[in-house]
Amino acid sequence: MLVVGELINGTRKSVKEAVINHDEQFIKELAKQQAEAGANYIDVNVATGHGDKEPSDMEWAVKLIEQVTDIPLAIDSSSQEAMEVGLKTCSKQTPLLNSVSAEPGRLKPFLDLAEKYQTPAVALPIKDSGIPPSAEERLDVCKLITEEAAKRNIAPERLYFDPLVLPLGVDSTNPSVTINTIRMVKEEISGAKTLVGLSNVSYGLPNRKLLNQIFMALCIQAGLDAALLNPTDRSTMGVLKATEALIGTDQMCINYLKAYRQGLLKD
Repeated sequence: MLVVGELINGTRKSVKEAVINHDEQFIKELAKQQAEAGANYIDVNVATGHGDKEPSDMEWAVKLIEQVTDIPLAIDSSSQEAMEVGLKTCSKQTPLLNSVSAEPGRLKPFLDLAEKYQTPAVALPIKDSGIPPSAEERLDVCKLITEEAAKRNIAPERLYFDPLVLPLGVDSTNPSVTINTIRMVKEEISGAKTLVGLSNVSYGLPNRKLLNQIFMALCIQAGLDAALLNPTDRSTMGVLKATEALIGTDQMCINYLKAYRQGLLKD
């Protein structure tokens, strides 16, 4: 399963301050730590509430991160301009576009960018009316995005559908809707991939890490392909590797043993 390192995100106070102050060493170190911990992508979100500066901040951050790691970046923005700047600035490996949705202002423009730069894309089943409440309705939106992507020769294999994770503490059915959406996408959209951001499931509840980790294991069993998480958290990485080994997707426990020998798992 792919790990997208989540730590470079402007919603985190320390990152926001680093972006505003252009603290090069702070951003480089966060990128380096995540790469060394086993991330397959590094998410880059530099939104700080100063929208006019986001494109230039994105260019600054991408160039910095590429100085310390060769792994690909996930360009994370709701701004079309900042997204294109980020995609265009990536010079080492093909980035991941994060993200497109079915909202009119984001569907076609962001798919156009995925086509232009030949990138994979995270896709959210969100419409103008918001997040559909059921797995069936979210699947319908995923199919709509798939159809629009096909018009640009973007195959389902390049789409990572995020089934959306809403808090367990708000509605006890929220996690099962996410898990069912993962299963349905894998069953009904041939070749499509899935990705989740884990932490929202435990919002407002105690011992959040425990809930996040068990939820991740259930999602992996349902067919999850990628997760946005903190790769420097060895206990979470341990649950990920152990789950893959136990459900048979890690043949002969090769990845589990490799991570153990590299010291990436917590005893």
